[in-house]
Amino acid sequence: MPERVAGIVLAGGGSSRLGQPKQLLDWKGTPFVRQVAETALAAQLSPVIVVTGAAAAEVTAALHGLAVQVVHNPNWAAGQSSSVKAGLAAVPADAAAAIFMAVDQPQLPVRLLDSLKEQHAFNQPPIVATLVDGRRSMPVLFDRSTFPDFATLQGDMGGRALFSTHQVTWFPWLDSSMAIDVDTPEEYARLLRTLEPR
Repeated sequence: MPERVAGIVLAGGGSSRLGQPKQLLDWKGTPFVRQVAETALAAQLSPVIVVTGAAAAEVTAALHGLAVQVVHNPNWAAGQSSSVKAGLAAVPADAAAAIFMAVDQPQLPVRLLDSLKEQHAFNQPPIVATLVDGRRSMPVLFDRSTFPDFATLQGDMGGRALFSTHQVTWFPWLDSSMAIDVDTPEEYARLLRTLEPR
């Protein structure tokens, strides 16, 4: 029986540099947050946990009808670590691992999530991280054995703080669009250009 891997979509940020909630930006007619959640569901992550913060009501509404678990982080302004901890707290005890996904990567393919799961099932590494163009990227899988160490995270520290204390298995991904995250209008425009026919 395949091991259970939870999915955590980090959708709590304030998008201050963007000027509007990045969670609700349009990707082929679908809000970012819904697109990422649908991809996680298609990859059979279970459960799919969406951590909200800023614009929580609108983000939750954008997920209407999806079989996801919405966890609101009232302390979202304290930094990403608070959303990471809120998401992990909702992971069921029988999940072998959890994959963290960024809400500003609607281009995330199901096959990348499948590949991270397969790598973990093969030899249970503590961390399986995506590598794009020689740089680390989201999504990242964390084995359950790492979960207690998240308690030490503070402020804007994300799971990458654990990379120095745990063995990391890097998973190279050849689609360079996965290196794009959206913090500014210019980055959003760059991401949309990846949809244009070549």
